[in-house]
Amino acid sequence: MSTRPPRPWRRSPDAFLSDVEQVLPWVEKHLADGEHDAPWSDVAPGTILAAIPDHPPIAPDPLDAVLRDLNEYIKPGLVRWDTPGWMAWFPCNAHPDSIIGDLLSSVMSQQGMLWLSSPACTELEMRMMEWMRKSIGLPDQFAEGGDGGGVIQDTASSAVLATLVAARERATNGQVNEHGPSAAEGLVAYCSNQAHSSMAKAVGITGIGRANLRSIPTDQNYCMDIDAFQTQVEADLHAGLKPFFCSATVGTTASGAFDPVEAISAICQSHDMWLHVDAAWAGSAAISPTHRDLIIAGAAQADSWCFNPHKWLGAVFDCCCLWVADRRALTTAMAIDPEYLRNKQSEEGHVIDYRDWHVQLGRRFRALKLWLLLRRTGVSALAKMIDHHIELAASLEHAIASMPHLELAAPRSLSLVCARHRNGDAATQALLQRINNSGRFAVTHCSLNNTLVIRFAIGTLSVEDFDIEALIDLITTT
Repeated sequence: MSTRPPRPWRRSPDAFLSDVEQVLPWVEKHLADGEHDAPWSDVAPGTILAAIPDHPPIAPDPLDAVLRDLNEYIKPGLVRWDTPGWMAWFPCNAHPDSIIGDLLSSVMSQQGMLWLSSPACTELEMRMMEWMRKSIGLPDQFAEGGDGGGVIQDTASSAVLATLVAARERATNGQVNEHGPSAAEGLVAYCSNQAHSSMAKAVGITGIGRANLRSIPTDQNYCMDIDAFQTQVEADLHAGLKPFFCSATVGTTASGAFDPVEAISAICQSHDMWLHVDAAWAGSAAISPTHRDLIIAGAAQADSWCFNPHKWLGAVFDCCCLWVADRRALTTAMAIDPEYLRNKQSEEGHVIDYRDWHVQLGRRFRALKLWLLLRRTGVSALAKMIDHHIELAASLEHAIASMPHLELAAPRSLSLVCARHRNGDAATQALLQRINNSGRFAVTHCSLNNTLVIRFAIGTLSVEDFDIEALIDLITTT
């Protein structure tokens, strides 16, 4: 009997668990350090690159050596999105319950491109999209089992790309997929001048062309000006063009402004335009009954609606929930049926194959982290977290409004506060740098009406009242 040669690429379950036990103290310390670590990394460009050898190891390194290098080279370059003072861009929370779900997903190593390739991945995602839809109060037109349904995308950028493709094919009767971008000639898309940059990227990718994206002016609160939208649509129709898509934003990146979705939807319906609602950040607030009506206003008239639980809600990145009112418009635009993917269950039409709901074929088991988050934390606790963050933002808003040298640059939007120095951009920039150099807080900026503005996006899992008080003290003494 011959002896089996060694298999150095394999790792036994016992050896894996031993490695996990060795890693867990690092995980515990990293999570604990988030309470007091500085949010920004201070490493110079190229530092980490220079510390890592040019060539990979031929023989395996011991885990303790890897963890040592992790602490020495990698950890100094981490940005602590989880520290209480993180108020930059938007939150990107990783709730421990969701982390466990992500870990289990990695262990299971599922590829959910088809129902057949992982029934658990597909059907748990179907149920989680229904749990999330009911938790935030979206209307039944998006419910599973009818014409609509939901899918987990990676980010809201992918969601707008997918819906733009669906709208393009609906508007051209599938001709762009068959004959190329020339069939999209004359199509025009719309968003406000405060919309996320992913919209401009998507119209370029889909062959619509950025010159055919209309950036609609906004009102004094940075919401889409509905009269300007109507005027632009009429001008395009008069020029012989075809309006086919509009993305309305619920919670813009700069100031958190809410476009008037209900008024926008009336114009879209009258011209058979696809209405997509991008609630990437603010959508999480709909889990709180206090704020739900504000967030989902007009959703019943939308063709698609999305938000990112990986921002404010605590799902580990990446996780974007996208719902469509007519799944066939999306799946018809995205579907392709090579022989190697054909199977009885798909052909009988009794299952969902999520590979037809987005660009990529392969899919991660993202639903598991939502399942763990909702089961172990619960909807009620998440709603209380949202309410808590909004209360903290209101206290910061009140404090800034009372400061003689600062002013609010836009109305507070949920937990986002925008402020500027009364003495102009140079003073605002100096305050911004002072806050970011404090070692405790991280903030970012935007431009509103060509004026520099500091954004305070409150929403980390660990932020408390005393953190806001410390921020106010820092601003006051600057």
